[in-house]
Amino acid sequence: MRLLVVEDDERAAKQLVADLAELGHDTVVAPDGRAALAIATDDKVDAILLDVMLPYVDGVAVARLLRERRLDMPIIMLTALGDLDQRLVGLDAGADDYLVKPAAAVEIDARLRAIARRAARANESGIMTAGDIEVNEVKYRATRAGRVLKLQKLEFQVLCELVRNTNSIVTRQMLYQNVWKYDFEPTTNIAESYIRRLRAQINLPGERDPIQTIRGVGYRLSDQG
Repeated sequence: MRLLVVEDDERAAKQLVADLAELGHDTVVAPDGRAALAIATDDKVDAILLDVMLPYVDGVAVARLLRERRLDMPIIMLTALGDLDQRLVGLDAGADDYLVKPAAAVEIDARLRAIARRAARANESGIMTAGDIEVNEVKYRATRAGRVLKLQKLEFQVLCELVRNTNSIVTRQMLYQNVWKYDFEPTTNIAESYIRRLRAQINLPGERDPIQTIRGVGYRLSDQG
């Protein structure tokens, strides 16, 4: 992928570029928010790694302006700030994911591939499928074998996260980050509770349970009959 790295710390940017190059990524660097906006608008980049604290225009404003310009490339925000409020502000501005610095290049690469998988599965209508399960994020509707599933909001969001990553493991941490927007693991196992409720909604007696529990890690939705 061709990546735009937006980082005002020259040393940190150079190290990140080198690490990403080892993983096969081509990079261009912007040292501030104004340069990032110009490059992202005029140059062809596949994704943006965006620091929050930047000269001239901060990272949150950059993300918001890019989305206002209808630029839909993936944006991963990188920041030394780890508190939940900062993360929510970045996600609300249009970022797809959020990592606390220093973020390892291999984790950035994994997050980018996960975003790409989700985008590939979701067409313009917002419909994603996994076996006989279909979810429509635009119409907020889910079915199994044509049967409408009556899901509460968070149950629906958990199902969407599983369908986006069909046949791949969704860790509990991914669920906490992407559904509940937590950057920490709660003391109570909320994810397990919602998976239990989701199973009760999608599985009729005699039907195969498509949700597999990966003990100690998370869950996987299988599209196989």
